[in-house]
Amino acid sequence: GSAGSQSMRKFSCVNLRTRQLNIKNFVKYEKHHIPISAIVFITRNGIRICVSPDQKWVQTAMKKIDQR
Repeated sequence: GSAGSQSMRKFSCVNLRTRQLNIKNFVKYEKHHIPISAIVFITRNGIRICVSPDQKWVQTAMKKIDQR
């Protein structure tokens, strides 16, 4: 085995935030399914925050980002 055999994805969600966050700080989001289903919000500073995709505020935040 070589070092190159590791997965290309360096970031993965292992735990999810549950409390509502200020969506003004988010510039985009990604959908992750491995190792768990999650939405990853990315801030202007490049900070990635994993949240549960089935929360109502998360759905609203995704729509707002899509409308920008």
